[in-house]
This record gives sequence, structure tokens and C-alpha cells, in this order.
Amino acid sequence: MSKTIALATPHMEDVHVESAMQEVAIGYRNQLYIAPLFAPVVQVAKESDRYYIFDKAEWLRDQADTDRRPGTRAPRGGYTTSTANYVLNEMAQAHPIPDRIAANADSVIRPYERGVNWCMEMVLLRRERHVATTVMVTGVWGTDNTTATDWDDFSNGDPANDVNTAKRTVQEATGFVPNTMVIGQVVYDALVINPDALDRFKHTETGILTEAQVAQWLGIERLLVGKATRNTAAEGVAATMSPIFDDDALIMYVPTSPAMDEPAACYLFQKDGVTTKRWREEAEGQDVVEASILTNIVVTASDAGYFFSDIV
Repeated sequence: MSKTIALATPHMEDVHVESAMQEVAIGYRNQLYIAPLFAPVVQVAKESDRYYIFDKAEWLRDQADTDRRPGTRAPRGGYTTSTANYVLNEMAQAHPIPDRIAANADSVIRPYERGVNWCMEMVLLRRERHVATTVMVTGVWGTDNTTATDWDDFSNGDPANDVNTAKRTVQEATGFVPNTMVIGQVVYDALVINPDALDRFKHTETGILTEAQVAQWLGIERLLVGKATRNTAAEGVAATMSPIFDDDALIMYVPTSPAMDEPAACYLFQKDGVTTKRWREEAEGQDVVEASILTNIVVTASDAGYFFSDIV
């Protein structure tokens, strides 16, 4: 009596091809993730903890004596503090490598190396999406602008003026001028062909604007363009690709590194980096490789951000 033996994915034909070329293999992965650039990375020792918040009202109230008389005391005052907490999320992906698959795989497959790389890619992709879905949404920041004229409307849209309004709003709310702008590729594609921007740099050598020139036009120190994409279809169904950062724009102030007494719009809390491990499952006759990271992006000063929703 015969019986069917179910093998774990991948199947034998996925890793061995007759006379396979050893120099070429076609793979897909995202070229650039902006999550670790989005906000200062705070390396922490614990998976959850608290941090201090100093009351903005006490630091920005104008109350010093302007005409103190000899022999009199200066006004007394002070500041208050509160605390908030962060909690790290573990993002993980594992990949089984059955012994039969490993033994029969063509050398170009490199099942252990590629398996670890795939797991790491899944973790980094998940972190990227976590950042986007946490901060590139309405209801998070001090100002949500949902009515500005779309920036791909070259007759009526005014990106430079809109960004100036956002910068001024954040500066008046916090005392700090925004230094970072985050947009999706579709937004950048509209900005880079904006007639006003092209006119300002019409004498450049190539005539094609760079990200640095777009940032200069908008008066932003740092422009981050989210280029990563993901498959939203279920396993076994034809891929449906969708950008992680879409048609929105976020203007915010973040320090260049974790800082005391500065209103960072957000921090990326993280314990270590991406870690990998491998273990044996003897009953299944396979090894398993895994990648994971403990991380979370936390909005720490909502008034330090200004969000444009569906701006193209």
C-alpha cells in the first residue's frame, strides 16, 4: 500500500533544476528601507520602560521679570514633568530547511544563507510597514491637513507654501523648526516635475532634479522618500504589489541623535538589532533558521509633526 509523504515548503523542484546556471539567480528584495533613518534610534536594555516628558507650557511661558528693582527677589517658578512608556514589539520570521532539500539543492540556492537572508528581509519589511502604519496616518500629529490642494495639481497646488505653513505651525508650537520631511515615491514624482521647482534649478547640468534639490526648494534639511513595496496578496495567489509609503507627507522635527530637552517627534526604540538563530528539529528531519528584532516607533511629541493626507 502506497502513501503520500507531504514535504515542507520548498519542494525539491524549487531548489534543483537540471543544468542550472551557477552564476545567475533572480531574486527580489527592497533596495532601501527608511525606518532606521526616520527617527533617532534609541538602543534600550529592556523591552519596556518609561521616559520623562518636560511640560512645554512651563518652558515656553514668558514670565521672567523685565524690570527687577534692587533688593527684590526674582520671580519664583519651575517646571513639571510626567512620564510615558514604550513597549517593544518582537518582529520575527522563521524558515525550515529539510535535510532532503539541503542535500539536493543546487549550489546557487545556498539554502542556509538565503534562508537567513529571506528571514531578515521579512523582518525589515515588517518594521518598515510598522513605521508607516504608525506615523503616516491621521489622528497622530498636532495638525492633520486633509484639505490642501494636491501637489500634482500644477495650476493650483503650492507645495512650497504648504510646507512653509507646516514648518511655521510646528515652530510656533514647539520652538523648533522642522528638519525632516517623509513622503512616498508618488509624492516625490509629483514634486520633482513641479514647474516652480524646475524653474528654480533650470540651469543645472542635467535638468533632472535630485532629492537634495527638492529638499532645498522646500527648505527642508532632510528629505526621506519611502520606496519600499510589498505584496498584499495571500500565499499562493498572484502577487499584488503596493507601496508602503503612499500619497502622504509628514513634516517633523527630530534631532540627529537621541537628545535631552528636545521635542523629538518620534523615536525608534530598539533592543540590539536584527538577531538570527538556527536550531534542529530532529523529528521533522530539518533545521530551522530565524531572524527577529525587538523594536517600536513611538510618537514622543505629536506637536512636532504636521501631516498632509492624500496630497497627490
